[in-house]
Amino acid sequence: GLEEIPLKPIQDSGNVLKQGYLEKRSREHSFFGSEWQKRWCVLNRKTFYYYANEKSKQPKGNFSIEHYSARLAFHLRKDSRKRCCFELTCPGKRTYE
Repeated sequence: GLEEIPLKPIQDSGNVLKQGYLEKRSREHSFFGSEWQKRWCVLNRKTFYYYANEKSKQPKGNFSIEHYSARLAFHLRKDSRKRCCFELTCPGKRTYE
């Protein structure tokens, strides 16, 4: 399962390595398949946070990046953005696309 990390405001998220908008594939499937949601993402040395937008005070979710790996995943999309797709994977835990 997903490790619970106390939710913290973006300004208190520690040493920020990268931040910016990404599209995250939702876990819920609609009639048209999985939907991509634009999220403001923040990566620090231990945790990946995602927010509704850059002005949000509380994250919509987060997870410890310990034991996660990143790999390119061109197969996730068929449009021009496929060259930018990647997955964050960890055995026994949710995969983030």
